[in-house]
Amino acid sequence: MADKPPYHEEGTFLTSSLARAADHFGAKDKGEMDPVERWATRVGRALSVVAFVVLAWYFGHQLNWW
Repeated sequence: MADKPPYHEEGTFLTSSLARAADHFGAKDKGEMDPVERWATRVGRALSVVAFVVLAWYFGHQLNWW
């Protein structure tokens, strides 16, 4: 059986979810790669979060929610 990542230890659901999200956005889930590729992955994932927030704001504005 494979070793479990550290965020699968005993704790709350929110704690493990936040740990997985931190690993994802920190590009720790990609394994071994060169530093440039790791930073490109981090930048791309951060830009996707920014795009999501901007689109959510835009659609909320169009629907007159705020």
